Amino acid sequence: MSGQSVREKFMRRFVGLSRYSRLKAWGVVGWYVALIVAGIALGHHLLSLPTSWLTVLAMVSLAFFIGTRLRGLNNIVHECSHSTFSAHKADNVVLGKLCSAILTGCFRQYKDDHLSHHAHLGDYEHDHEFAAIEKFRLHEPLTPMKTLKLALAPLLGQHLRMYSGINMSGDDGKFFFALKIGLLLAIMAFSIVAPLTSLFFVVIPLFYVFPTLNFWTDCLDHAGLVGSDDELTASRNILAPTPIRLLFFPRYDCYHLVHHLFPQVPASHLKSVHDELCEEPAYRNQPTAARPAHFALPELFSGGNRNRVGMQAEN
Repeated sequence: MSGQSVREKFMRRFVGLSRYSRLKAWGVVGWYVALIVAGIALGHHLLSLPTSWLTVLAMVSLAFFIGTRLRGLNNIVHECSHSTFSAHKADNVVLGKLCSAILTGCFRQYKDDHLSHHAHLGDYEHDHEFAAIEKFRLHEPLTPMKTLKLALAPLLGQHLRMYSGINMSGDDGKFFFALKIGLLLAIMAFSIVAPLTSLFFVVIPLFYVFPTLNFWTDCLDHAGLVGSDDELTASRNILAPTPIRLLFFPRYDCYHLVHHLFPQVPASHLKSVHDELCEEPAYRNQPTAARPAHFALPELFSGGNRNRVGMQAEN
């Protein structure tokens, strides 16, 4: 059974799944922002303490944690681009632009690029998201050496040009452009008042940790699968334990295969939809669909998980 067949069989089950109410949608965004601000404040306090290995470890962990919460905001941008975050349609646009401004990005450009990714997954000419990272050759089979190269790429900063930076487009409107300018000026002012706090808990999380998490997540989602003709083998789920999911995969984005099969499903329902799909053997038996996280790496290296392009290259 193909991915299209699975979609046709289950489509009606997943129509009309609930989105967040207006109050809850704004509350979720506020919660992520509050965690980021609280993390910066805690980091400032840690810098005032006597330096020890324990405080250094706490500061590194905190900078990483702030980066994961920034990724949570990015995942909300993603949900808003599909209009699956808030039940109030206009709020998906407003909250998408708001979160994009906080991340120094542009919602309209993100949405255009991301929808091209769904329409032309893995087609470097038309998939604008993957066209930007073609140099990483995610279509190649995932050998141990290839996986090591992808894992270490951020240490060399090879991903930063594609995943980091400031988008100064005004396409989201004057208000959000002004908000973005205001936030950047605030970061500059904060860097003068508290340079170490700004560097360790604002600049590094925003312009290094957050882009690195995005890069690694793209690799987990699609590396070794780009070029597959079947949607069931073009993306993968990573079935991580709840604590790992909450930290590294905010907003249930570890269920990426489910998302590509059913992009209309709100993120809060991805796990339950995955559980229902597991009733279908064609889905459940796919290595890309239902392998626990501790089997993920061995599965990536297996010949059965190599895509069509990789097999052609070998032949």
